[in-house]
Amino acid sequence: MQSTKTVETDDQSLDAEPRPLEWIEHTDDIHKKVVLVDWMLGNRCNYSCSYCPPALHDGSKGWQSYDDVLGMIEALQEHYHNRLCRRVWLQLTGGEPTLHPKIKEILSAARAHDMKVSMISNGSRTERFWLAIRDKLDSLILTLHLEEAEFDHVHRVIAILSEVIHVQVNLTMLPDRFDESYEMARRLGADFPNIAIVMKPLRLEFGDALYPYSDEQIKKMQERMSTPSAPNGRLRHPRGTMTRFNPDGTQEELRANTLILRSENRWQGWLCEAGLESLRITGDGHVKRAVCNVGGHVGEIGRDIELPMDPIVCDRESCSCVADILISRARWHELPKSE
Repeated sequence: MQSTKTVETDDQSLDAEPRPLEWIEHTDDIHKKVVLVDWMLGNRCNYSCSYCPPALHDGSKGWQSYDDVLGMIEALQEHYHNRLCRRVWLQLTGGEPTLHPKIKEILSAARAHDMKVSMISNGSRTERFWLAIRDKLDSLILTLHLEEAEFDHVHRVIAILSEVIHVQVNLTMLPDRFDESYEMARRLGADFPNIAIVMKPLRLEFGDALYPYSDEQIKKMQERMSTPSAPNGRLRHPRGTMTRFNPDGTQEELRANTLILRSENRWQGWLCEAGLESLRITGDGHVKRAVCNVGGHVGEIGRDIELPMDPIVCDRESCSCVADILISRARWHELPKSE
């Protein structure tokens, strides 16, 4: 989406560029030309957390083949980089993506195609493994699962990776163990002040409804536990904060977590850049514009794919996934009032 600045003016010149009634865009210009490909390589995981649906960890889908992955990397490069002049950033997920038998080769292939790469991982692999692959990564989202993780091991992994790449730690905030996770967040913030720390609210069955948090817990989850360094023109991670431009001319910088906790993640009827700023590849190889599946499937890896060229009108009641929330969108017309 083209960046538009809020300007107070009475000029109604025919030459003035039209702008939406309200819109949301990336705060940092460096993120506006990045397509984030959220890629589930399979659904095998060595954890089995109580809040995680079996379909995300039971291994029922197997791993995508290296040949299919490589073919898709080439298709992404041709469409988004060569045709749309966007930087491709792969965000590899699972399951636990580090368990893919060809993960090192996949990371090397992405590097060979000048792509940025991050993973969402539970960090459970050995310190030697992380030392071996850290130079192939640009960033890591490490999800600290209190039910399964060994905190001291995770702490050592963060120390290894944060020396060379951007690290974000997501702590899964179970309401009945909230204080434990909160104290872990405080400790990590003190020990690693330059990493990003997110106290992640959990959704029931990964749907729209949050777990039953108290008002105090919701307030605590919005606290900042660290002060990661600003990009300063460098593409260190694929996404950051969003800026919302309101109809009254005001604007507000927001994190995805804040939009979720305020229930302000509802944009039905807005024009969304899903498919241009984002792409989702499921564990069984289906390709979508976004995690929410707006617009349906656009193809399947290993087969013919017609990747999007235009934005799409959102038809979803809410936007639950952080990857989807961090997409530019605009409201160009008045929308019907909800009953």
